[in-house]
Amino acid sequence: MPTLRKPNPIAIVVSDIHLTLLQPACRADKDWMAVQAEYLQQLKDAATNAGPWPLPILCAGDIFDRWNPSPELINFALRHLPDEMICVPGQHDLPNHRIDLMHRSGYGVLKEVKKIRDISGTTTGNMGRFSVHGFGWGQGIEPAQRVEKFLRVALIHRYVWTEDKKYPGAPPTANISALKKDLVGYDVAVTGDNHIGFLGAAGDCQIINVGGFIRRKSDEIDYQPGIGIIFDDSTVKRVRLDTIIDKFHPAAQGRKEVPFNMKEFIEGLEGLGEHGLDFRQAVENHLRTNEVHPRTKEIIIKAMET
Repeated sequence: MPTLRKPNPIAIVVSDIHLTLLQPACRADKDWMAVQAEYLQQLKDAATNAGPWPLPILCAGDIFDRWNPSPELINFALRHLPDEMICVPGQHDLPNHRIDLMHRSGYGVLKEVKKIRDISGTTTGNMGRFSVHGFGWGQGIEPAQRVEKFLRVALIHRYVWTEDKKYPGAPPTANISALKKDLVGYDVAVTGDNHIGFLGAAGDCQIINVGGFIRRKSDEIDYQPGIGIIFDDSTVKRVRLDTIIDKFHPAAQGRKEVPFNMKEFIEGLEGLGEHGLDFRQAVENHLRTNEVHPRTKEIIIKAMET
């Protein structure tokens, strides 16, 4: 009786890393940057140890939490991100969510210095055992191009949901079944944007949505972040990350929101010239040193992106 061949891993997948200097309100870590560095090291270790040789890493978007990270955060990314990740941008990576403005973004800096390999709107060549077609935020999925003997992988930043892996009221057009026609000819699709991980299929195409990389919100405390593996038989697997270093404030899920005191904040801006701070930095300092609900922080930060 012939022995069944064990499938070999050919790539590691990740998405929604959301690097940020601002420590989330629910987190009680003594060193938030060290936590992010540790998770990125787990990603690099997985690429090194999952197979007999180092595997390429595919990232389905949102490396940064906002498109214009500070020089400090860009330097952190240059030091700690894996080298030459194959990426597409998410909406958080792009000014006004526009892919044509990528050159203005922190993601664009990583691309320019060749820290990452952006493939949005393009197809990689021979990756050894597969080809990758990239579709960043807002880009339509193009038909697969036949590459002899290679798996065809679609790397996509688009919200996709299945079963209970969605937010309330998620549109039917984002259901996994709606991708069936677009993914004809692809063997595997990696999707980003949905922070809840799942495995599924659209027709003959296997889909892996890895989910959020690090728990950043109070409603994610019970969630298990992970990364994924693609195998040469087109099967996919989601692997849990080690979360032992995570620290959260007691009863973070039930923390009461403290109203944002706009009057106090405006008064605090009066000394900007004296201290040489810009507006964004002043806002971030205020949010960091005051107990402001995560949703309030998110709204304020997003408002400053426009």
